[in-house]
Amino acid sequence: MDRAFWKVLAFLLCAVLMFLLPLMTILDRQDDIAYNIVLTECNRFVDACRDTGYITPRMYTEFINRISSTGNTYSIKMSHIKRSVSPVYNQINGILNFTGEYEITHINYGEHVILNILYPGNSTLSENDKSRRYDMSMGDLFFVQVQNTGKTMATAIRDMMMFRDTDNPGIFVRSGGMVRNEAY
Repeated sequence: MDRAFWKVLAFLLCAVLMFLLPLMTILDRQDDIAYNIVLTECNRFVDACRDTGYITPRMYTEFINRISSTGNTYSIKMSHIKRSVSPVYNQINGILNFTGEYEITHINYGEHVILNILYPGNSTLSENDKSRRYDMSMGDLFFVQVQNTGKTMATAIRDMMMFRDTDNPGIFVRSGGMVRNEAY
């Protein structure tokens, strides 16, 4: 009876080594490929926005379609930080004197503001209409953050094998920088 137990245990161990480990390797490679696709497309989208100084519905839709081709679902967060520089003046006896200093202010516009301009409630506007274009100025900052919302297959199988529940995303990408041009 004791020998049968060890034979069953050896069979299960062989099954794990012969099937699950190669499967995990393949699925980890698939996650790496998905990460590289998301990173490349995120950088492409952000660079296009930074080089032109605007975002169009077509640019955003193409970005969504390209990262969705990996088969995962993603949460996308965009942020536009408007930067303005104002000179600082002192008022002495009713006369304004320039102090030689400048005040820099940053106003953060989240994705809800950007998406409301790209996709307004009025659906009669054409996709190429200029009122649906989100404009940015040179010197502004634009950032995009992408993370998967569901579990990838590699994460799901790893969680099943290890009897745990992973909450952190398997794919997490940030990209952005300063707007370099205004091509509108």
